[in-house]
Amino acid sequence: MGRILILLWATAAVSAALADGPPYAGKPVQEVLDEFRAGGLELVYSTRLVPPTLKVAGEPLFRQPVPLIREILEPHGLTLRDVDGVYFVVRREGTDSAPAPSGPELGGSGEVGAESLELEEINVSASRYVLFSNSQFFIDQRAIQALPDLGEDPIRSAQRLPGTAAGGLSSRSHFRGGEHNETAIYLNGLKLLDPFHIRDYHSIFSSIDARAISGVEAYTGGFPVAFGDQMSGVLLLDTRQPEEPLHTELGLSIYNASLLNSGFTAGGRVDWLVSARRSNLDLVLDDDLGEPDYSDLFGELGIELAEGHRLSLNALHADDQVVVITESDPAELEQSVSDTQSVHLWLSLENEWTPDLSTSTVLSWSELDNDRRAEVNDPERLVARVSDRRDARIFGLRQDWRYLGLDGHALRAGIEVRRERARYDYRSAAEYRGLFEFWPGIGNPVTSAIHAAPEGHGFSLFLSDRWSPTESTRLHLGLRWDRQTYTDPGYGSQLSPRISLLHTLSPLTELRLTWGRYSQSQAIQELQVEDGQDRYFAPQRADHWIAGLQRRLGGGYRLRGELFYKDYRRLKPRFENLFDPLALIPELAPDRVRLDPASARAAGIELTLEYRGREDLDWWVTYSLAKVTDRIDGVDQRRSWDQRHAVQAAVAWRPGPWEIGAAVSVHTGWPTTGLALGTAPPEEGEDEPIYFPIPGPRNAKRLGTFAQLDFRISRDIAVRRGRLSAFLEVTNATNRRNECCVDFDIDEDDDGNVFLDRTVDYWVPLIPAIGIFWEF
Repeated sequence: MGRILILLWATAAVSAALADGPPYAGKPVQEVLDEFRAGGLELVYSTRLVPPTLKVAGEPLFRQPVPLIREILEPHGLTLRDVDGVYFVVRREGTDSAPAPSGPELGGSGEVGAESLELEEINVSASRYVLFSNSQFFIDQRAIQALPDLGEDPIRSAQRLPGTAAGGLSSRSHFRGGEHNETAIYLNGLKLLDPFHIRDYHSIFSSIDARAISGVEAYTGGFPVAFGDQMSGVLLLDTRQPEEPLHTELGLSIYNASLLNSGFTAGGRVDWLVSARRSNLDLVLDDDLGEPDYSDLFGELGIELAEGHRLSLNALHADDQVVVITESDPAELEQSVSDTQSVHLWLSLENEWTPDLSTSTVLSWSELDNDRRAEVNDPERLVARVSDRRDARIFGLRQDWRYLGLDGHALRAGIEVRRERARYDYRSAAEYRGLFEFWPGIGNPVTSAIHAAPEGHGFSLFLSDRWSPTESTRLHLGLRWDRQTYTDPGYGSQLSPRISLLHTLSPLTELRLTWGRYSQSQAIQELQVEDGQDRYFAPQRADHWIAGLQRRLGGGYRLRGELFYKDYRRLKPRFENLFDPLALIPELAPDRVRLDPASARAAGIELTLEYRGREDLDWWVTYSLAKVTDRIDGVDQRRSWDQRHAVQAAVAWRPGPWEIGAAVSVHTGWPTTGLALGTAPPEEGEDEPIYFPIPGPRNAKRLGTFAQLDFRISRDIAVRRGRLSAFLEVTNATNRRNECCVDFDIDEDDDGNVFLDRTVDYWVPLIPAIGIFWEF
């Protein structure tokens, strides 16, 4: 009944709006479809069936939404199919004038009923889930902008998803117990090389402008074989397509000043998008905290070579000149100076040779140059220096093929070849004093000097088949092969089989089962020279087991649950700090430990309830129960980002010209390690005993519960030319002191008793931010 009322309301609203007969002839079909969806019509279409170049052939005679849409689709060999109240754009029977659909992988609302629909890239407004995969989510650009995220960062927005763990500072995330480097980030088909600003101090922001992309598609596990050499997750970002012949946005906020320009030529054969940002934090922050000066520039030029053939040139450049200061007293100066540049250049060629055969080719050049110089001057505990220079170069070629000529099958295959090289020049020295001098297992003083220049190749192959054996059951079978030659010694190749099953239990309920093997080599820019390693470790491996159930409840509500289990094997050693993850020079802190897990386990359940029953209101809430452990010396130890219970909730409300967003994050406190104070007899000629630290069992304790409320409000203001959009955002609106780090030192009371002083530090305090954008 609710769906019928929505359809009636949409029909009436759109009919009233069309009373004077607005012109449609010549407009892009996508634009017309999106207008009707904005009016409340549940409409789903494939971007391959309805490309941006498809235009309305003539002025339609009908004024009711469904007949009108059928009329403008008919000249293109398309029509509408009603499935349980949802209208799908499909090919008309007996015609081959429209591009062929691409198999049963759906990106969209996740509803197909009992009828088999072969669509691949489904564009569904306000959708967060993709049908043919477990653990897959979509956050569109409007959601990224409506919800509060430090710095309007599209990568940080993934921290709102179930199964993610993240500190209160870094833009990186841990997906289902994995390390943060177990997630790949793709932009317009290219896997990016460390796309973060302030990378030497927790990668606080990404180098991608949220206003330049259409959204973020996230896999928190169970991703298909087209993506590999990663064990936990994938983030896919695509730039938005120009909607006007010429569009410009100017922005100014606490975080950055920005410029965005996009458009297309009169014939629509050439389009472009340019985005440039420069940080304002170095102008806003006190000089005693440092100078985070950074910028990024992105550009895309697209050319339609012929119908079905498109060439695009992409470029992404990021430049950091960052100074981080944790102690500004000149006599005890503690600072890190980081000079980083990254460049990505890539050509992408999309070819549709026949309705059944298409290819995608990406030719790329990526480079990263990083120079870090840091010093810590604490005369009572630690005096340390680091000089760390490294660079990486990757030249790559990737090609994917899609073939749909076999009845009931959608085949996809791909090959990738990379030429990679890197250089490392690392030097450090440290002298420990006071309590630090007697830390277990530490030498004093310590020095390190490592020089390395690895080079070689990376190779990848994959093959997959999406097969529909019945109308209610679909299978996705895949096999991937990877090999690296820049490691010394060589570690052979990795084979990764994967399988997913989707079974429609009823028109409103779907069951998904996924198993897959995921291997991850050490990337050429990840040699751990800072921890004394001059060789790469063998590729790691994880098996994912996932079971998901999704149920539409009616009235705009949807319930989704997933069980997951990850079994890690062949893990490489890992280096961590027991007490303070925010140390300025973490590799020289005395609490740095090497972990050699024989295996690891991640298991949990995620429940998500979302509401999208009104055009002006969306909300969702997720609950996760999980456990993540390493098996070390026969004992299970919590990983440092293990969070037993986690709740994420968000709401976006759009009353008129206003947009109000709020997000809540609550999770069990991070694991931490206790410390006791031991004594030893004084050295010869001394009166005072020796005091030394005794670390307790690793991660046996926990910090306090993490809870944070973020808030954002914005308003659109019509002006003579274009519109203004002003916003106010508050991070950690309640100014809650969320514990992040622990520091220990020896102290003495008034009676001369020596004791261990424990000090707790906190994640970010209340941070307000304002900004304004002018679009014209």
